[in-house]
Amino acid sequence: MKSTTIHWKQFRAGLRDIFAIFLAELSHIFKDTGVLVIFFAAGLLYPVLYGFTYKNEVLRDIPAVVADLSNTATSRNFIRHLDATPEVEVCYKRATMEEAEALYVSGKAMAIIGIPASFSEDLSRTRQTRITVCCNMASMMYYKGVYAAVSYVSLDMGRTIQIQSLTRSGLSRQQAVLRAEPIRYEPVSLFNPKGGFASFLMPAVLILIIQQTLVLGIGMLAGTAREENTFHNLIPYQRKYHGTMRIISGKALAYFLIYALIASYNLIAIPHLFNLPHLASLPTIFFFMIPLLLACIFLSMTLSVFFWNRENSLLLYLFTSLPLLFISGFSWPATHIHGFWKSLGVFFPSTLGIQGFLKLNTMGASLSLVRYEYLGLWVQTGLYFLLAFFVYRWQILQSEARKTRQQ
Repeated sequence: MKSTTIHWKQFRAGLRDIFAIFLAELSHIFKDTGVLVIFFAAGLLYPVLYGFTYKNEVLRDIPAVVADLSNTATSRNFIRHLDATPEVEVCYKRATMEEAEALYVSGKAMAIIGIPASFSEDLSRTRQTRITVCCNMASMMYYKGVYAAVSYVSLDMGRTIQIQSLTRSGLSRQQAVLRAEPIRYEPVSLFNPKGGFASFLMPAVLILIIQQTLVLGIGMLAGTAREENTFHNLIPYQRKYHGTMRIISGKALAYFLIYALIASYNLIAIPHLFNLPHLASLPTIFFFMIPLLLACIFLSMTLSVFFWNRENSLLLYLFTSLPLLFISGFSWPATHIHGFWKSLGVFFPSTLGIQGFLKLNTMGASLSLVRYEYLGLWVQTGLYFLLAFFVYRWQILQSEARKTRQQ
């Protein structure tokens, strides 16, 4: 009975210490303007900024100049059809390529469409003709829009000409249509029906914002602790900070409480606000969010031990954000990423988080279908918890040793 009483008192004392550390960490967060900016301004405003930047999803009415060297009814018909596409707006028509190039170089047009002088004659004599499309490949979005518009108009006009030729040869219109287009395809865009850039980019960015702002914010708090403590220790020499589990639990609880709200805003509110694909149910998102946040928190706590001042975490944030986005496998197929980088990406919660969130919220998968990513995040949670435990224990021993030497 006496032993049970002692254990119960120790348990209550541990809970009191955890709660005290939890409150102290919340106090440090809300007193630190820089951390508040990272956690709340960046965590809440960055998704809105990205959302409004790519709100239009696809490029429409790309300004183009047409060099119509043919200047015939057929070429003008081609230009009218091109201008009617949603992707391209024919802003200028010029008689020579040199004039068209001058408009392109000046930035008034984003593409040049060249119609050869023999355009009408080639078509009337059933000869193949050629349309020249000049577009800056440095901007893939412009190229994609202009190329798609010109291809669609060319195919549609070619089909019309073929039907007319077959009709004149004696076939009925129905027979001519079947001969010109024996196989008809119906494209179906899965998961991103608008073909939008925001629907493609935003899910990955939302996950990365959660991880990187946690790393940056917790790193700044660690740098501040070292700067303010007497011996520049991460852990202050106080009674309640002697238990490693108490420290990790109290701090992690403070971060989890704040980021449960921020992550819910990013992963639930933002997709609804900007009409991005949001197929996952709320319970599914919440269950997936728990290991994601814990893995990010314990990773950040592990890394924070190596930050001796506030600026170190900022440097890490700047140097890792874009590489982590690229190796996550969303912008380039993971099957074609070099094995080294693919293996390296598995150690970061953002990689599994991005892949899992894309499957859940964009593709409508169930939690059981993303068990690799889900279980992987739990494995990362356990791994980074153990690392955080050992590095914090090392810091506690250092703090005690320096205190002893001082005495």
